[in-house]
Amino acid sequence: MLEFLLGRRNPTRTWQAGLSQPLAFDLDAATLHGVRLGEPLDRLSLLGPDENLGTHRSGELVYFSAGLTVSFSLSTRCITAYRIVLRDPSEPRFRPFSGPVFAGAGCRLDLHALDQKGFVDSLGPYYWRDSDEDESILFYEFTGLEWQVEFGPHLRFNSLIVTSEPLLADEQQRRAYRVSRPWPPVVQAGGRQSGR
Repeated sequence: MLEFLLGRRNPTRTWQAGLSQPLAFDLDAATLHGVRLGEPLDRLSLLGPDENLGTHRSGELVYFSAGLTVSFSLSTRCITAYRIVLRDPSEPRFRPFSGPVFAGAGCRLDLHALDQKGFVDSLGPYYWRDSDEDESILFYEFTGLEWQVEFGPHLRFNSLIVTSEPLLADEQQRRAYRVSRPWPPVVQAGGRQSGR
């Protein structure tokens, strides 16, 4: 009854922050500090309580000081997405994610130095690109996984979403983004989609 009146209880309320080293993110494995998408949310208790009161009710935990958001299923309480933020023009409270980011057989990416061309050169061709005057988003599609890589003005890296609930799997979203390529994308051996 109380949950009905006050809303869902914040699952991080009793979590104690316990990081002894910077958070590490592995893009290819879709893991944050070794915790993979699809695992129970409680595996991230070392993050401590989230920093944005109320967003947990919609399945999102926000850690402004870490440059991180975590999305989860309200029904299963399993992790569905990570967002790594260097800058977010619409939310200045975000500090840049400071941990190492690995991709491509353990190679470390310097997100601060990457522009759009550098990202594509390092990680290969994307499935789709959406651009306007403010931002460009590259969509990388894999079996049951999507990367959304956002670049701001001058094509500088802003943020990265890795999700097990691909946005472009939804036909209406593909129409909204004016995707003209076939769906589902052709995935090559190793799990990556074919070129642009």
